[in-house]
Amino acid sequence: MKRSIGLALAAAMLAPGPAGAQEPGTISGTVRDATGFILPGVTVEAQDAAGVGQVTFTDGTGQFTFPGLAPGSYELTFTLPGFNAPAQVVEVSAGATAMLDVEMDILLQETVAVVGTRAEPRSIAASPVPIDVIRAEDFASQGDMDLTNQLRTVVPSFNVNTQPISDAATIVRPANLRNMAPDHTLILVNGKRRHRAAVIAWLGNGVADGAQGPDLSSIPSIALRQVEVLRDGAAAQYGSDAIAGVINFELKNARSGGSMEFRSGQYFDQNDGNPATCGPIGRSCNGIGGRAPSYTFAGNAGLPLGPEGFLNLSLEYGGARCRTAARWR
Repeated sequence: MKRSIGLALAAAMLAPGPAGAQEPGTISGTVRDATGFILPGVTVEAQDAAGVGQVTFTDGTGQFTFPGLAPGSYELTFTLPGFNAPAQVVEVSAGATAMLDVEMDILLQETVAVVGTRAEPRSIAASPVPIDVIRAEDFASQGDMDLTNQLRTVVPSFNVNTQPISDAATIVRPANLRNMAPDHTLILVNGKRRHRAAVIAWLGNGVADGAQGPDLSSIPSIALRQVEVLRDGAAAQYGSDAIAGVINFELKNARSGGSMEFRSGQYFDQNDGNPATCGPIGRSCNGIGGRAPSYTFAGNAGLPLGPEGFLNLSLEYGGARCRTAARWR
């Protein structure tokens, strides 16, 4: 009886164990590029037949290891930005180590050329540059009739002077921002560039000499919804004509309604009415005396155009009885 029990125990010890008790295997390898240089930081994933995966990374020598794998088939994928390598299927045997030498090719990426930019709109408070927004009411409350003079009143750093004897600059007065040349300020109308006038300033008080800027007086103030003034250099965004800043005139876009206004005024000086010093009454004395009555009539009307369109019309007419060169328009 004792002999039978001993033989049974010996047979049990010599019998093979179940499949689940098989010794695990290992996958190891090295990842290089096409020239033979090692590639550290490669993401390596080993996925078995059931879809269960393990992830590791190559070390500083380009090597990776998956220890303790159950015997079976595994699919290995390799990921590294700028490189590409096909997936490999590896058979893992019990107690064995599968060695791999992986070569990754340089991935040819398509060149992307940026031809435009888009910036999210921001509020005035969030803007990193000084922006002034002038409403239409700020123009209507002024007594002056010329748009350039109205801007000079409400916009810091904007300056325009009367040019009584300065060739065509007496008609298209050169206006400047931050004491720079008129053509260093970008003028926009509804966000689009305003063309320059066909006048090159001569005797432009130094700042405007040789400059060619747009005629701001040709824009009726009654047609404006608001004016946005960027009082800082914006050449990087708009170009070299925005060194001094940018002025954007937003026109009215109402589909109905309208307005009309009439302004009239006159100024006198100490020489008014003195024929001995200034000639006929009402005329200036070499541009420094006399009287100058002036008037301006302006109107604006909005009309619907189609289901959602509009047609907004503005008209301005003005004149002065004392027509010195500074008042020609």
